[in-house]
Amino acid sequence: MYKRKGFPEKGEFVICTIKRVLPHSVFVELDEYDKKEGMIHVSEISRKWVRNIRTYMRIDSKVVCKVMDVYQDKNQINLSIRRVGASQKRMKQTEWSNEKKANDILEVFAKQNKLTVKDVYDKVGNKILEKYGLLYPVFLEVSSAGKVPFEEAGIEKKLTEKLTELIQKRIIPPKAIIEGIITMSSTAPDGIEVIKSAIEKAQEIAKKKKVVLEIKYLGAPKYKFNITSDDFKTAEKTLEEIKEQISTFLKSKEGSVEFKRT
Repeated sequence: MYKRKGFPEKGEFVICTIKRVLPHSVFVELDEYDKKEGMIHVSEISRKWVRNIRTYMRIDSKVVCKVMDVYQDKNQINLSIRRVGASQKRMKQTEWSNEKKANDILEVFAKQNKLTVKDVYDKVGNKILEKYGLLYPVFLEVSSAGKVPFEEAGIEKKLTEKLTELIQKRIIPPKAIIEGIITMSSTAPDGIEVIKSAIEKAQEIAKKKKVVLEIKYLGAPKYKFNITSDDFKTAEKTLEEIKEQISTFLKSKEGSVEFKRT
């Protein structure tokens, strides 16, 4: 997998592999950086008192660390585990996992095109990293919107076309989903037909916006709704338009409506 050159920045979160466990410190390898080792002092392992460091740290296990100090002249990097919050840990682990997926795609691409992995990074990967910083977010954009990010990174046309095709086969863009409950009622003599018409109007709006709208009857006067779109912006706009039009329609038909997201 691609490894960055140089040193991490102070405050950065990094993935590390434990290599040596000493009585008062742990030495780790920074997985994302080329030939870089860091040290975690026992006081930076846990918020609780550590009686036996070996009960916390196991050789070859991976940990998320925060970079506390970088001394390039001494080739020294001081790290902390206890200063990594739960959400920061999850975000870094997800980023690492996604970058591995992107790397796997580049390795497949290299094999398909009879290139070495180094060749692919020289021609593609490094250019993406230099311009955008990470691989996977760019691949995700390409999977849904096409090759423009590759063109802007200066990747040659032939490779851009082939890699775009591969990515769109391997990565399925995530869908934006909004769910909730609609409470609809009407005191008009044809109240049931009024509600049916309101649902039809909602479906017409969804169709125009090119989103999927599912409405299921839960028992009068409640209905469950589910809006699925390629992006949250479109989903939100669709929901707002449905709210506005159904509300106006039901008021004109002696009715009312309430939307509650779940």
